[in-house]
Amino acid sequence: MRLIDELDELYDSYVRAINAAVADDDLERAERLGAAYDDDALRLVAEREGKAHLVPQLRIGAAA
Repeated sequence: MRLIDELDELYDSYVRAINAAVADDDLERAERLGAAYDDDALRLVAEREGKAHLVPQLRIGAAA
């Protein structure tokens, strides 16, 4: 699967989750999901491009 297709799927899943949180009037969860999307998208791109070692959050997460 192409990276862009994986990013599209990731985005779509987060849109559904964020919309559900907003529908439940849980804006805190929606905000957390928005931040998590950024992290997950960055992780996906970095891992697919073989650059995970350049992203501090990924190195920290891997060490934990």
